[in-house]
Amino acid sequence: MKREELEPLIVKEWLKRPADQRGEKDILAFHGHLSQSRPDLLSFRASGDKYQVLKSILRNHVKA
Repeated sequence: MKREELEPLIVKEWLKRPADQRGEKDILAFHGHLSQSRPDLLSFRASGDKYQVLKSILRNHVKA
């Protein structure tokens, strides 16, 4: 699937997490979760680091 198709699914998965686990420091753990449990959500093509892409996708959904 394309990144544009996966973005809403990634955000939906992110928002399932408890609110206190949705900070910027939690993105790395979330990336690990996706890698292990939902690799389909990371199946988009990326020219760079998928972790950085994930940070970009979640930028408007991270608790300060």
